[in-house]
Amino acid sequence: MDLNDRKKKILQAIIDEYIGTAEPVGSRAISKKENLGLSSATIRNEMADLEEMGYLIQPHTSAGRIPSDEGYRFYVNSLMQDYKIGMDAVAQLQNMLESRVSLLEKLIRYAGAIASNLTEYTTVISAPKDDDSEIKKIDVVAVESHTVMLIIVTRRVRSASVNVNLSGEGCERLAQILNKSLAGIKPHEVTRGALDKIKDGAKGFIKESALDKILDCLYDTVTADAETEIYVTNADSILSYPEFADVEKARGMLSFLDDKEKLKKLAAADTGEGINAKIGKENDFEILQDSSLVSMNYTLPSGGAGKLTVIGPKRMNYSKVFASLDLISNEIEKLVKYYMNGS
Repeated sequence: MDLNDRKKKILQAIIDEYIGTAEPVGSRAISKKENLGLSSATIRNEMADLEEMGYLIQPHTSAGRIPSDEGYRFYVNSLMQDYKIGMDAVAQLQNMLESRVSLLEKLIRYAGAIASNLTEYTTVISAPKDDDSEIKKIDVVAVESHTVMLIIVTRRVRSASVNVNLSGEGCERLAQILNKSLAGIKPHEVTRGALDKIKDGAKGFIKESALDKILDCLYDTVTADAETEIYVTNADSILSYPEFADVEKARGMLSFLDDKEKLKKLAAADTGEGINAKIGKENDFEILQDSSLVSMNYTLPSGGAGKLTVIGPKRMNYSKVFASLDLISNEIEKLVKYYMNGS
């Protein structure tokens, strides 16, 4: 069943209300606050339909409704209103970024701090360390039965073995595909998304399970020396949200934000172009499945890439977060051009 205009308006009103209050929303509150011209009974019936369709959840029999992950996803994709960043915030951002920071690292850390200041949520920003070495060659060699060795040549030679069965001819064909896609690029530019694209060309002569093992090993080996700095800002802001009132849940989240290896994996995940949200169960880490993440990628003049991620409750103010990251992205792009032009 598609959502008609009335259902869309009611769903939007419920999510907007829940973002502000963190309390289940009832039909009476919506009929009064939103001036929809509908009775509480009509709104109640529509809310029941939205619950049946999977967009709302009723946490308790006598309580109002809260959005489901699917409800938040529909909101972000179809209902979210444009958010106007105040001129004071814009001026603050421009003043900080235009202060001729001496190191690009400072710019990156400023961006994370400003994103946290604008959104009032926790931010995680990754910054690759400069590495001028490029991948010169990748060899795939069958060394014995059920074992393949990967040899990756940059300024030095790295190797790793994988427990898969692949013929000598299959190794040669896979090496050709890998070199065509990866030779000439830097280790920190190798992403999971780039490796996923390689799969299409190799599926005809290698089992998917074996290919997954090889590509996982390749990724771990190539990126082992492509160090990534991780900066977390305002981690303890999660303690101010009722969603994290449970001590164990809050402790788990703070532990996650203190785990650099997990944060590196979070930064390495492919989120596509532009600004994107991962809501609730869309997140890979179990600890994040009660949260939402809004991320944007950025590129440095050296070719290195990083990611800025805002972490908050599922009822976060999505429109404000998207607008804030869009503003930051534009300002960073201007400053990156400044560095590239040597001005």
